[in-house]
Amino acid sequence: MSQTPPQPTGKTRPGSVSFAVWLQILLAVFFVAQTIIGFIYGPDAQAAAEAELEAQGFSTADLPEGTTFESGGATAFVPIAFAVLLIVLAVLNAAGNRVGRILTWIVQPLVLICGGLIAFTLFFAAASLEAGLEATGEGEGLDVQALFDAVYGAYPSWTAVVDYGLVALATLGSLLVIVLLAVPSANAYFRKEEPEKFIPGAPPA
Repeated sequence: MSQTPPQPTGKTRPGSVSFAVWLQILLAVFFVAQTIIGFIYGPDAQAAAEAELEAQGFSTADLPEGTTFESGGATAFVPIAFAVLLIVLAVLNAAGNRVGRILTWIVQPLVLICGGLIAFTLFFAAASLEAGLEATGEGEGLDVQALFDAVYGAYPSWTAVVDYGLVALATLGSLLVIVLLAVPSANAYFRKEEPEKFIPGAPPA
């Protein structure tokens, strides 16, 4: 009577890996959402800034060189690139691909740094511009807070949810992903299984 080699059984994905995968997918969605919001409302924000500057007797020429309130250029596609990369890594991690996990440990810290920069922009943009104006000696008397109030007023109120959600996912979420993919259950899931040797005629183990 002939024997057939045992078929490999699929590994069950642990909750730690599933949670990490969903965090990566959610983070990618927030990156795309913020980029779309920037493209849609960025021109309105720039127009609002210019109107506020004019109302105060200033112009964009009085701001530090390169200051803009509109999303655009090559930098606008950086979040999209991160989003695509995160989706690819999420798929690889869900499949238990070891290369995907290693790449995640490389990419996720970069995302964390990116999240820190976004947080700095959200919380310290006005202070940063004031410091820049003081350094150049230009824009004396400019009400920077009123300028940023005008800029933020060009966006719908719900965009704050996207902004703060992105910061939370990019920082705390990235840390969680790194840790979740390093716990024992994840190590077992990503461990390469050695195929069981099949010897025809040998009794089953």
